[in-house]
Amino acid sequence: MRRYRIFEPPGTQGRTEGARFLRDGFRPIAVVLPSLWLLVHRLYLPAVAVFLLDVLVMVATPNDDLPAAALLSLLLGLGVALEGPSLMARRLAWRGWRDAGAVWARDAIDAELLYYASETTEMPQAEPFVDWSGGPRSPLRPGQSLFDLRSA
Repeated sequence: MRRYRIFEPPGTQGRTEGARFLRDGFRPIAVVLPSLWLLVHRLYLPAVAVFLLDVLVMVATPNDDLPAAALLSLLLGLGVALEGPSLMARRLAWRGWRDAGAVWARDAIDAELLYYASETTEMPQAEPFVDWSGGPRSPLRPGQSLFDLRSA
């Protein structure tokens, strides 16, 4: 069973045929080809950043230490494989798509069936943090922290 996050297009409310189903989880191909995987999913800025970091790793390591460079490149690919779906979800949210919930399903077809049958788990909507002066706070940041304390 895999978890699928459901995003509804901007300006729609409720079940719609334009919903996108994004599978959460590890992407094995992104370990080997992280920049290419990011480009295929139209994450251009992260793709350029990963490519430049990969080139920097290859240039910065000495010629006799090729296994260390390969290991660092593999770790960079591992980060993309783990966080790639989160980057895709963040891009959709930035473009105005609403996170409608999540379902556990075997594949995308089952996820669609569960979505249209109203079997989704609704995602909590956090109210945004307004300002530091005592306005409403997000539930993700419930109270004062060490950084909020001011010296007299």
